[in-house]
This record gives sequence, structure tokens and C-alpha cells, in this order.
Amino acid sequence: VVSSSSPVVAEFSLLMSSSKDSSSSLCAKTLWFRWDLRLDDNLALATACRTGSSLLPVYVFDPRHFNMPTLAGARKSSARRARFLLESVTNLRRSLEARGSGLAVFVGRPEEILPEVCQECQEVVVQEAVCSEEQIVQRKLAKRLKDCKLTRVWGGSMYMPDDCGCSPDNIPLLFTSFKNKAEGRGRIQNPVDAPERMPPLPSLSEGDALSFLPTLQHLGYAEEEAAAAVEDDPRGVMRFEGGEDAAMHRLQKWMFQDDKLKDYFDIRNGMLGDGYSSKLSPWLALGCISPRRVWKAAQRYEKERVKNKSTYWLIFELTWRDFFIFMARSQGDKIFVPGGIIGDRTPWRGRPDALLRWKDGRTGDPLVDANMRELKVTGFMSNRGRQNVASYLIFDLGVDWRYGAAHFEEHLLDYDPCSNWGNWVAAAGLTGQRVNKFNTKKQLNDYDPRREYVKRWLDSGSPSAPHQNARSDHNPAPEVNDEQAAKMQARAERFGTGRGGGGGSESRGGYPYNKGKGKGGGGKGKSGRDGGFDSVPRKQARWRKADPPEMALGA
Repeated sequence: VVSSSSPVVAEFSLLMSSSKDSSSSLCAKTLWFRWDLRLDDNLALATACRTGSSLLPVYVFDPRHFNMPTLAGARKSSARRARFLLESVTNLRRSLEARGSGLAVFVGRPEEILPEVCQECQEVVVQEAVCSEEQIVQRKLAKRLKDCKLTRVWGGSMYMPDDCGCSPDNIPLLFTSFKNKAEGRGRIQNPVDAPERMPPLPSLSEGDALSFLPTLQHLGYAEEEAAAAVEDDPRGVMRFEGGEDAAMHRLQKWMFQDDKLKDYFDIRNGMLGDGYSSKLSPWLALGCISPRRVWKAAQRYEKERVKNKSTYWLIFELTWRDFFIFMARSQGDKIFVPGGIIGDRTPWRGRPDALLRWKDGRTGDPLVDANMRELKVTGFMSNRGRQNVASYLIFDLGVDWRYGAAHFEEHLLDYDPCSNWGNWVAAAGLTGQRVNKFNTKKQLNDYDPRREYVKRWLDSGSPSAPHQNARSDHNPAPEVNDEQAAKMQARAERFGTGRGGGGGSESRGGYPYNKGKGKGGGGKGKSGRDGGFDSVPRKQARWRKADPPEMALGA
């Protein structure tokens, strides 16, 4: 493991110090990559390249972000998610080397390693952190840097803070209001192309850090888990390979080669196959692709092919992502605490065994169990699935929503703190919006009427979670014939399948070209609104108050 006390770090710091009189190191800068693992539309990179004669790109694998415990038995990251990160860093290094640069890689705490590595640098440039955990590391680093400033550059959102149509530090907590302000008053800036050539590296001999890359075992994972993480389950929707090249290929394939964007609104609620959604979220989470690049590609698609509700809806989804970024920026740690943004103090009464059954896909609810098993072995789950399993954990099992968020953080390839925790606190009804409970039986009939999805994940079984032996207090939803399935699917596509299409009860910011008041249009929000839910007033929804006192989960 390469740590702050390792020979590699000492070698790099000595090399940079010994060359301090050379012109290439006097103006040396360090570019610290974190969640912006790309060259295209990277504003921190563009800032670092503007002045100075040399640049040292660096990535630090922080052990605190991997096989470390968090809440209720969860860890910071599974080995599978760590594998996706390793692939992304590897691809970034190749891209930098192709442009005459390189990437120095270390394992350790960045606030300890970077001051050693950057002893003779004048400036360290990094993408600005949004959430407190990441901000703390940046503040510690800034204090420890000697004769060197830390420059933070905003990036990663589609709308820049000054262009989002409202105060980025006090955004509306209703998505529709945020979206309307962004679309009405804001603007999206064009992405910045990747540089053709990079500034040269400082005067260094070839050090191990420029070729070093840790293994999963270096990051603290056992041999067995590491071996399993590099295998892909054939039942998964697709193989996710980390890196900017793979992200760009996926964008081109899904949008242009397979021509899926024109149908996106109608197919986005699927759960099987690689085509029903863009699947760009894992790459967006690590910054392997910029949301502005996706927006620009959609603009080109509309110009060259067709402009319709579906082409709008992809950008609508990216606006949801921005909403959670700016929510995290404006609300701070409120998105991580039990009572959420509204500060609710009602205790959670869900039992530890209920959480464990949910994690393992052994609740007895077919839709929930299938989705949870897919997540565990692939690191991915459809948006439709995420809303249902979150609602089930919170409303049916009464389990603290944070334990669900922590489990998602461990396993989701597309985990980022803003989207994950923002979605979960909203699903729990703790942002001041209406609370809704999903009817998973109805959802199963609407979105998997032929049971193709649940059969894929449940019929094949799992040694650790045999669905047929799971105890269940729910009657399984009956299968339906082809005619019934077609009717249900048609109804699902027409009513209540969208994040606001058709107006709906909360208007969920529907498609601007259709202001009609369709049924169920308040539907599928990332905060959990959908046709197929039971509306529950917030205080009335505190089913936990009527429960007898139980041991609090995790106590």
C-alpha cells in the first residue's frame, strides 16, 4: 500500500524539491482528481492548464472510502464499486499519457499525502466539494499546504451555480420550483473540449507513482470478494466498464447507434436489458462524463434527428440530478441526519432482522426481492426498482431510511452523496414534500406483468437468499395472461409512469410542451411519487408511533 510514509511519496517529494531551481518546477501545479475522472469538460483541468509551465496530475485512493464500516452493517464501498473506480482511474491515466502527461497514484489520506508530494508546487487545483465529508478533507489539506494555495473549481453539475436560476445556497425544496427557475431564468453553458496536449510533468525521473495502481486487496478487500468483483453476472442489464472512453462509447451507442433517445419517455420504466435508459449514471457519478456533454449530445440529436418529449426528458432527468446537488449544497448535513431537512423526531421502530431480509432480497415481496438481489450482485438497479425498494423499507418495514441509503452507498456503481442521500431523505418524506407509499403489488403488475424481471432474479435462486423459503406476510401478486399484461402495460405507460408528465397533483414539473392535467402525472419522482402509490399525510404516515417499543435498529 502506498501511504504518506512510503518510499514512493518520499521519492516524489525529493524529486520535486531537487528540481526546484528548474523552470519547469518553479511554476508547477498539481491537479488533484477526485470525482472528475475525465479530460473532456473538466473545469478544474482547464483552470490548472491556463498558467504555469508544468502540471502534476494526482489521484489518491483514500482507504476510508472502501472496506470500512458505516451504518447498520454497511460499508463505504463494495469491491465491485471499487473495481469500477480502478477501471476509471486506469483509463484516465492512459488518456493523460496519450497527451504527454501522466497520473501519479497513491493510497492514503489525501490531506497527509499531498502536502508531501506538493512541497514545491505553487498551487493545487481540485473540483470543489459539495458535502461535508469531502469538504473536511479539502479544508485539512488547505491548512497543511506550505507556500501553496488550494484552488477549488466548481464542476460536475449541468447548471453552474450562477446560472441555475435561483440562489445556489438556498434553492427551493420543491423540485418543480427549482426546475421552473432553472429553465426560465437559468442557462446551460457549452462544455469545454479536452485539451489536445497537456502541460509537461515537472522535472521528475520516472517514479513508481506514475505507474503504480493498487489492487482490490491493497484497498482492504479479501481475496474471495476481490475475485468475485471482477466477474459479471450474466443476468445483469449490461457490463459497466469504468472510464471516460467507455462513457463516451455508451453515450454514442445508446443515443445515436441504437437510436433510443427518441423513445426514452416511453421505455424509461423498464427493468430488463440495456436499452430502456441511458445507464450513464455510474460514469456521471465518478465524473467520467460531464452532464453538459450529455446535454450537448442531446441538442445535436434534436437538430439531426427529432425533438420530442423523450429528448426533453433526458435533460429533465439531469435537472433532477442538479436539484440534489444544489440541495446538498444549500442544506448541508441535514440530508444525512435521521430527521432530514424538516428535523422530524419520530423514532424508527423497524427491526434489525427486517433490514437484513431487505438487504438479502428475502422479504417475500417479489418485486423488492428481485431488485435487491440484482443490486447485490451487479451494483445496479433501475430507477423504478429503487423507488419501490426504498418505499418498502421505509413504509412497510418501518426501518430508518439512512440504513437503506448506506446500503445503496456500499453497492451502487453510480453512488454519489448528493443523489443517493437526497433521494433517500426525500423518499422518507423528510424534505417537506408530500409523503407517498408505493404499492409494490400494483407496481409489479404495471411494470412486470409477465413476471419476466422477477423470474430472472428469483427463479435462478441464490444460496444465501432462497426466495421460496422466505417468510412473507404478503400475498404474491398473481400472474396475468398476455392480454391482461398488454392492457396493464398500456395503462402504466399512459398514467402515472412519469416524473411529472401530464401535470398531476403536484405538477412534478412536467413536459413544458404539454400542460394538460393528465392522471397520475405527479408520478415517478426521485422523491418517490408515482401512479401506484398510496398517498400518506406526513404525520398520519408515522405508522411507527403506534408500534410497541422495540430495540432501535443498530442500537
